[in-house]
Parts: sequence; structure tokens; C-alpha cells
Amino acid sequence: MTEKPKWWWRTLACFPYLMPLHETWINAETAYNIHPFLEELEEWLFPFFEVLFQLPEWFFYAYFFVSYLGVVRNNKWPHFFRFHTITAILLEIVLSINGTIFDKFLPKGVLWGKIGMHYWLFVAFAFFFTVLQCMRCALRGEYADVPFISDASYMQIPY
Repeated sequence: MTEKPKWWWRTLACFPYLMPLHETWINAETAYNIHPFLEELEEWLFPFFEVLFQLPEWFFYAYFFVSYLGVVRNNKWPHFFRFHTITAILLEIVLSINGTIFDKFLPKGVLWGKIGMHYWLFVAFAFFFTVLQCMRCALRGEYADVPFISDASYMQIPY
């Protein structure tokens, strides 16, 4: 990329990151007991989450297929926007896999005990600040550099 994308592409590239932010928030609920900072942030983000919780269950599957097939694999969209869209999708998938592994394969005592609370606090803050960093890069017109995720994002985008 030789020049900075227009402001509307930079703003539009931030919208796909709202889904991993939502997924992060769902997994961060166990961290409320440790860090009340998360509860203060929830007051600001509650209207967005309220809308997402009212959507039908199939909406998130449709969102994935439309954004992947309609945006990422479509050469008519700018490379910058496609990169940030697939990066947001991959961040959400990583967090979903993490939650599935912890929920299905580990004993509930580990998940809901003191170790689990500290683990989810770490995951929540790591993903929260990773998503914020990606949104900052999108607003500045840069490509976000998230280890492993960025490489996978570049592999998914046809030139």
C-alpha cells in the first residue's frame, strides 16, 4: 500500500472488530470479580450488546459467510478493508475455540475456580487490547500486525 486509504474505508474497517469485541465481553464475565474496570466499560458498550443479544441465533453464521464470501474473497473491495475484515473474523474464531476448549474439555472446577478466573481475566484483557490495537491501526490506515493472525489473514486474501 503506497498511500493511506480514504477516511471512510478506515472507518468502515473498524466495524468488523465489533464482533470479536462482543465475543471478548462474553468471555470476560468471569473476570468481573477480580477487576471492576470491566463493569465500568460495560455501561458504555451496553446498547451495542443489547442489540446483538436480540439477534437470532443464525445471524452470526450468516454474518460469517457474508463477510467472508462477500468481502474477503471479493476483489472489488480494497485490500485494506478485506484484510481488516478477515483479521476480525480470525480473532473471533480464536476466541471461540478457546472458549470451547475450556468449556467442553476441562473440569468445571478449573473453569470456575480461582485459576479459571485469572485465566479469563488474562484472556479478556489480551483480546480486548488486541482488538483495540487493530481498530487503532485501521483508523490510522495501517495493517494490524497480530502474530500468526496477520499471516493467516494475508493467506486468505486473493490479490
